[in-house]
Amino acid sequence: MKLTRVPNWIRKSKSDRIWDFSVSSQSIYLTFDDGPQEEVTEWVLDLLDRENIQATFFCVGHNVSKNPKIFQRILETGHQVGNHSFSHPNAWKTSTDDYLKDIEKAKKVIRSGYFRPPYGKVSNKIVKAVKKMGMTTVMWSLLSYDFEDDLDTDKQLKNLFTKVEPGDIVVFHDSQKSFSNLKKMLPSFVKHVKDQGWSFSRID
Repeated sequence: MKLTRVPNWIRKSKSDRIWDFSVSSQSIYLTFDDGPQEEVTEWVLDLLDRENIQATFFCVGHNVSKNPKIFQRILETGHQVGNHSFSHPNAWKTSTDDYLKDIEKAKKVIRSGYFRPPYGKVSNKIVKAVKKMGMTTVMWSLLSYDFEDDLDTDKQLKNLFTKVEPGDIVVFHDSQKSFSNLKKMLPSFVKHVKDQGWSFSRID
């Protein structure tokens, strides 16, 4: 069974990072990881523009360097950006020093007060170090699983519809790997949220 919603006990035990926002916000916080990437990020931006939605993009520094025009479009259209490292390392398989250097490298091309760890894997030590760099670590409360090759998108959409609530930070991925699932899921998810009378906000 997929852990679509992060359990409350995990969020409470790791209160030094952002997991969600107040229910009273009546907003959903869409986030997109791993871009910017050609075609995919542009498709997402087109959809967000049509739907008049502001979102947050946790970008990989290497991809920003490869696709500066797409990154600039993210900024120019009013979306928030966050640091998602430079080369997408796994914190559990990388020395802390090398991991932090990778984040610092990304800071040179991504100016942001927010950091999201690749794969969601991060230690308390890294969270503290990132804070000293001037960034807050942002996790999520709801995961789309759009990155899974064998995902039953209809089933997972129903799962998301059942679990989503105002204040949720929701993760999708603007990557080639996720693109097929993303195209099937994101428009329906946006429609569902709007049908509930909720809005969308970027992380600020």
